[in-house]
Parts: sequence; C-alpha cells; structure tokens
Amino acid sequence: MTPAASWAACPDWWEKLQAGATPIPDLALDANLTGLITVATAYAAPEGLPDETRIDRLRLGLLQVALANFAANGITLNPIDWAAIELLKDAQGRYIFGNPNEQATPRLWGLDVIPTLSHSAGEWMCGNFQMAATLYDRQEHEVLISSEHGTNFIDGMKTMKGSKRLALANKRPAALVTGGFTFA
Repeated sequence: MTPAASWAACPDWWEKLQAGATPIPDLALDANLTGLITVATAYAAPEGLPDETRIDRLRLGLLQVALANFAANGITLNPIDWAAIELLKDAQGRYIFGNPNEQATPRLWGLDVIPTLSHSAGEWMCGNFQMAATLYDRQEHEVLISSEHGTNFIDGMKTMKGSKRLALANKRPAALVTGGFTFA
C-alpha cells in the first residue's frame, strides 16, 4: 500500500497521522503529488536566540511558524531524533521528559510530536498541518480483475489493475517549516 493509499477520508488526515496511521508528511510519490516537505518553508535561525539543541531548534521552528501568522498544531520528526530528545538528562542524571517507567504521549512545547519514518534522521517539520494542505480524494480504491486480456483465458491467468485518484493542494506553504538538526 502506498503512503497515500490509506488516506481515503481527506479532512481527517492529520488525526490519522496522530493515531499512528501510514506516514504522510511527504506524499511525493510522483510528479503529480508534490508532498509537504518539498513545499514547506526552510528553517531560518533568528539572531540572538539560543539554537544549541534539538529542542531549541524545534522551538525556533515554531516561532518561525508564529511569525508567519499561523498557530502550529504539531511536529513531525524521525523516531531516532525523538528518542534522542527523550534521552536528554539534567545535570543530576534525571530524564527531562519524565519517568521511563510510564507511557506518555509524545509532546513538546504543548504540541503533539509524531515520530515518522517519512523524515530521515536529523530532519523535522512543524507547523499547522491542517491549514497548510488539503488532500482531495476523488475516487475510492478501485481494483479490477479480468481474464479477458490477451491470452489470460487460455493460460488460466488473471490481470489485475488498481487505481486511486487524489490530489494534494498545498494552500499555505508558509504554515509549515522544515529543517534539520545539523549544528554548525
């Protein structure tokens, strides 16, 4: 199944991503679906603010979204980077993000964090995903099976054809900011 194939109910794709469904941040499957990462605004560090850790970088990305006049509703990053953030400890060796014995919903700066393999290690994206893009689903999954193609009937074979019609409209690319965790 392609990443776009599980997104039949278009308006709730962000909720599906939060619930752990197939990743969507980059739907760039072909030339007709540009994806979100490819159109998101590149991260630009502001002058005079700390930019030394992954947490700092994500907070400054959220600031960039706010300065573009959007209210961020989520953060996506690679699971390796989220694990690195969760493993941060204070000077006394205590985990910053709570007790490792308890299950907690991934959250940072009051927003849901979605660890996804759609990002390579060291990449992240934040912003208002619902305002940035809309996935239009024109046609449900269609699977056709035929024995009347070529010599299928004689050979005892079947031909199968599957299709899905959808479009991703990137309405407000400034609502998303993407960057990396490479520090100079």
